[in-house]
Amino acid sequence: FPFWATFFKELGFRVQLSPLSNRKIYELGIESIPSESECYPAKLSHGHVQWLINKNVDFIFYPCIPYERNEFPDANNHYNCPIVTSYAENIKNNVEAISNGDVRFLNPFLAFSSEQILTDQLVKVFKEEFNIPERDVKHAAHMGWKEQGAFRLDMEKKGEETLQYLKETGRHGIVLCGRPYHIDPEINHGIPDVINSYGMAVLTEDSISHLGEIERPLIVMDQWM
Repeated sequence: FPFWATFFKELGFRVQLSPLSNRKIYELGIESIPSESECYPAKLSHGHVQWLINKNVDFIFYPCIPYERNEFPDANNHYNCPIVTSYAENIKNNVEAISNGDVRFLNPFLAFSSEQILTDQLVKVFKEEFNIPERDVKHAAHMGWKEQGAFRLDMEKKGEETLQYLKETGRHGIVLCGRPYHIDPEINHGIPDVINSYGMAVLTEDSISHLGEIERPLIVMDQWM
């Protein structure tokens, strides 16, 4: 979000987010869910898209992202999971307002492998879709990339502050592993709050991963971002 919010605002767009998930959001999109076997976050995305459609936004931007940034040079790869990579195609073909052409839906395939690769793809997409000059898209992408980096540093700083707090107070902390969507209370089911209620701190992977030294080779395939 730090990247995309900055990118669009730099280009003069107004960013409209759907709300945090809840049962009503889920039910809003339930008719267009094509399979019971999909993960719950994927099912929820139908409701979020329908919420935006009901708000009459100018267009919905839901890119397909096969690659994230390669944050560890020795990692086997840096894929997103298949659902993240291509779920916008599912939305495009199953949400009636979109498949009928009533709502403008942009879902280009983009990769966050590097700033250069991402920028080159965005230049092409936003030239075709909005006829925005290359220099403007490059500037917006650069500002977005910087903001994403600043966000990451903020997370690391908070992680270090929390570890220092634990040392000073003698309290315990738990690294709660998960996907970014687990920030959403509808998906995490209040687990972070339960941990907090016992007087323990909750740490995310990206708040402390920069402090670890990984011994390689690993006995697992660490190719999923």
